[in-house]
Amino acid sequence: MMVGTLILAVGLSATAAADLPLLPEAAALAADATGWLLEGKSLPPDYRVRLMAMPPEARLQALIFLRRSGLLTSDAWALPDILDPAPAAAADPADAGAK
Repeated sequence: MMVGTLILAVGLSATAAADLPLLPEAAALAADATGWLLEGKSLPPDYRVRLMAMPPEARLQALIFLRRSGLLTSDAWALPDILDPAPAAAADPADAGAK
């Protein structure tokens, strides 16, 4: 009985995790990363900059995707790097003069 319950719990948890959609920023990076993987490429040198520009929730999803896909294998990410907010976009000087 215990083994059957364990198998059922694992199956349901895997299904629930697979149904969760990626946030738009993470989905865009996942699409790019899938292309890199299918072309036999590795992560580009600026992947860390791209990830740091994302909100923390999307950054975490993207990191998980990259790790599971096998593209992210050696670089360690410190917790503050994962959880720090994305830098605010610089204000457009043209917008400042319009006020």
